[in-house]
Amino acid sequence: MKTQVLEAIGEAELRPLAQLDAALAANDRVKYCFSLLQMAFAHADHPDQPAVTLKRERLSCGVDQPELDSVIAATQAQGQLYRMPGYGLIKARITADMQVMAVPVLAAGKPGYADRLKDRLAALPVGAEDIVDGSAIADMTRAARRQGAHKGKARDDDSLHQLVMDLHKELNVLQAALAEEMLDGAAVYNLTDADRPRVQAFMAGLNRTAGLKFSHPGLGTTAMRSGDRLVIQNDIGTTDAHVIVIHVEGLSVTITCTDVHLERLAFFRQMLARRAVSWNEGRMEQSAVLAAGQPFHLAVGTYQAVDEQDCRAYLEFLGSLLVFLIDWNRARKRLRGFLRGPQRLEVLSWAAENQIGHRGFLELGGARLINQAIEVTAGTAMHFGDRLCDVLGDEQAASFVRFVLMTATEGLRTHSSRSLIGDRIAAELRTLFSGGERQLLGVASDHAGLIFEIASLVRDGVLAAVTGETDLGKLAQRARHFEHDADQLVIAAREAVHLRPDYAVFVNLLEAADDVADQLEDVAFLLSLLAEGKADGVALEALQTLADVVMEAVQEWVKALGHATHLKAPGSREDTDDFLIAIDRVAELEHQADDAERALTKAAIKEARDFRQLHLYAAIGAGLEASADALKYASYILRDHVLGDGTH
Repeated sequence: MKTQVLEAIGEAELRPLAQLDAALAANDRVKYCFSLLQMAFAHADHPDQPAVTLKRERLSCGVDQPELDSVIAATQAQGQLYRMPGYGLIKARITADMQVMAVPVLAAGKPGYADRLKDRLAALPVGAEDIVDGSAIADMTRAARRQGAHKGKARDDDSLHQLVMDLHKELNVLQAALAEEMLDGAAVYNLTDADRPRVQAFMAGLNRTAGLKFSHPGLGTTAMRSGDRLVIQNDIGTTDAHVIVIHVEGLSVTITCTDVHLERLAFFRQMLARRAVSWNEGRMEQSAVLAAGQPFHLAVGTYQAVDEQDCRAYLEFLGSLLVFLIDWNRARKRLRGFLRGPQRLEVLSWAAENQIGHRGFLELGGARLINQAIEVTAGTAMHFGDRLCDVLGDEQAASFVRFVLMTATEGLRTHSSRSLIGDRIAAELRTLFSGGERQLLGVASDHAGLIFEIASLVRDGVLAAVTGETDLGKLAQRARHFEHDADQLVIAAREAVHLRPDYAVFVNLLEAADDVADQLEDVAFLLSLLAEGKADGVALEALQTLADVVMEAVQEWVKALGHATHLKAPGSREDTDDFLIAIDRVAELEHQADDAERALTKAAIKEARDFRQLHLYAAIGAGLEASADALKYASYILRDHVLGDGTH
């Protein structure tokens, strides 16, 4: 179909070359099908032997039918007959590829092949309900011609395999007649001296990145002189309507690209955006040359080079990008379960710009590679139907997928084992999952820092109530700002836990700790009112004692969170001991706060000048004592979480 697309877009001079390339590729696919049939019957005759899949052979010859990988294991012998699930697919594959193989030979007028092809295809076993006669398959796949058969004549004792070999020889003769030479991997025809360095520049870029396709076929390049222009054609991959043709005339480089996937065409244009390419408006061409009238999209872009050096540099740049179009749509689909649409495009663009690509990811299993890591590391963090971006957040999920693409490519390039590559990916994901807990502990630590600031203002406010040297109104206003910031951290934690419900404990912890911030902010406000009443004496000293106890409890809370963060790193036995001491100290100080509040109440009843001042002492004391209670409750939530995780 590539040859038909070339003709449809006005590139008829490339058609004979494309037909020849397509025929040689079809030859590889037919031979794969023969091997598949032979091995399926061999395994059915000896089912005790382990079954192979021929998956590598299937991928290397460009057959995108993964269901064929199970044919060998599924075939069963039933006397002289065999049950072969998938035989219909194989038969259709052989029929189509034999016809493609014959096109250049028939066009060259080679006698006898039309009848042989018709007879051999008609003789293919019907395979009704996937039941196949083993002797018929043996006759079809035998390589030797029986005595009396001639390659130019149709005979009953001819075999399909023999026809394949005869066609292949004819194709080699045609290729030798057409090809003048190979230039850095490109088949070139009728080039001028000026054309050669331009083709070499294109191939330099293509060869620099071609290894990133790994086992996938594609990137075959043909270059020829046609009138006043150099024509370079690249087959990209195996998609029928995916063709790129480059015309170089003078210093003008025109790219004609067809594709059945409009998204991939847009991606290609985006990769070229760093150069000043002027594009026509992309349009959809409906053509009968494609199966069932399937539409393809066409885009034409032109780059005007400033000189010969710039022209060659652009051709090299263009050649280096083509590998990133192979299997692009497949990679986009495989990432659907992990990233949102815009993120997938962004990650694939990043992979192309950094010459990492996505083929390594697909080579190692694609989505299965990430799902295996999730199964090993996620635990209860993910549930059926969850997407990675919904659990980790968009930014972290995209960062992880970039790591996967890079690790897959580098691993295959350095011949690392697949298990090692998988382990590296799982280790990175484990870090991200555990990193979520460290991040929430960091939020709790930041929240504790704000509590410390408010507690410090309260302590300073008590001193100011004695000396009158500080504007307690401004102090209360600062406390209010800190309390507002603390509320924002609680909101951020709720949003993070919405993505990771398994960390719901941190919402409980921060909500308990936020009660401390609320109580202390109220105390700061009440202190400004107490100072207006000229408070002094033993009651004020008792209030200062209570404020000091709460301040110390807040300091211990800050320490406890700091030690908890180290414990999740993981920490040492000393870190664990320091954490437990800090938690225990918070509880002890809560008891001291109870005693200090009672002492304040007793002193206030004796010394308060009026009911107003007595009420303020009582409210401030209750607020400070309640903050100590909330700290104790929060510390127990943290202790239970840390010790609970540590016992599993």
